[in-house]
Amino acid sequence: MQKAIRAIAVLLVVGFLFALIIYNVANPAKPDMTAWNPAMTLGNKETAEHHFIMYTDLFCPYCDKFSDAVVAHQEEFEKDWLEAKKIFFEIRMTDMNYASGHSNNSLPAAEGSYCAAKQEKFWDFYHKMLSKLWDDYHSKGIGVSKESERIPDLPMDYFYTAAKDAGLDEASFKSCMDNHETAKEVEKNTNRAANIIDGGVPYFSFGKFSTSGFAGNWNPDNDWEQVQLMLQAGLTTK
Repeated sequence: MQKAIRAIAVLLVVGFLFALIIYNVANPAKPDMTAWNPAMTLGNKETAEHHFIMYTDLFCPYCDKFSDAVVAHQEEFEKDWLEAKKIFFEIRMTDMNYASGHSNNSLPAAEGSYCAAKQEKFWDFYHKMLSKLWDDYHSKGIGVSKESERIPDLPMDYFYTAAKDAGLDEASFKSCMDNHETAKEVEKNTNRAANIIDGGVPYFSFGKFSTSGFAGNWNPDNDWEQVQLMLQAGLTTK
């Protein structure tokens, strides 16, 4: 009698575990959507299926090629990926190129990004910086790769002008930059990123898919095809 009871108990436990496995497969746990800085995100983390993270530096040309392509196809990106609830997109801004000695401009660009985020104007500042860098340097072949002529050290007015043109409160932005109010956040997040990234920036993490670098050629349409391939890889990598 006791053996029969034990056998039934074992069967019940096995059945429960089997049912739990089936449930977990059919209902996978929602990914952690915690953002390092909520102002640097796009989409709805409550309804999105996946968390797509880009670790970047504004003075990383390979990062800018990716972002320029997305901006050029922003309507398509929003419709097919954000509004379709496929991804919650987050940028994690660093000054890794400053830390590695590749660009002194990376530090004020990163601090400026977080100062803009304090005004809930990160995307306005980010897109304005991308536009200025294209007009002033990238379109002329400057700062487009490790082998190209480097962008010179820029005066602080370059970043102040970008903020002004992006519609930020000028006095608040300048005070934030002059007093290095976001320096600790930049340092913290750069160190956090360095412990995650395998390779340099840009580094992308999307579900079980991750990759370093971006092989575009500064043609927004061609580069958008590369972006889409990367996005699809995030959906299909198991």
